Amino acid sequence: MKSILVSVLGEDRPGLIDGLSEIILSYEGDWVESRMSSFEGRFAGILKVNVPAKNADKLVKKLEASNLGLKIVCEKTKPYTHQPFKSYNIELIGQNHIGIINKLSQALVALGGNVEEINTEIIEASMSGEKLFKAEINLHIPTTVEEYVIRERLENIANEMMVEIFSYED
Repeated sequence: MKSILVSVLGEDRPGLIDGLSEIILSYEGDWVESRMSSFEGRFAGILKVNVPAKNADKLVKKLEASNLGLKIVCEKTKPYTHQPFKSYNIELIGQNHIGIINKLSQALVALGGNVEEINTEIIEASMSGEKLFKAEINLHIPTTVEEYVIRERLENIANEMMVEIFSYED
């Protein structure tokens, strides 16, 4: 079996996932994992497909040449081994302003952190109606970093940016 990462981008319309899945199935592919969303009328996603080695090249060619109306980029991958890490879930919420993610990511990378998944959105505060920035982050931090160091760093960022940050270890 070969693993292929497939990224897709294009105008959103009904049938995109059906079209992708039909192509994958026709080459005996197994749709293993995916993250897909629609943003402002555009469809974007990434998925992992396992496919018999004899069909891998054919599947890649078919996907990249498909007439689904999507820009499709495929990359064959090799098994990935993670370094030992602690998994943290972080939720940040506060008044929206430019640079929140940049400031947060700089602090997390200084800890050796790697963002595994991030979801962000602008929401309205329930009472005031002001715009709030909300982020949910799944983060991997090396096991060598002490818990108190992580908490201290997050508290400093929260105070500096005037946001609330909640975190918990998985």
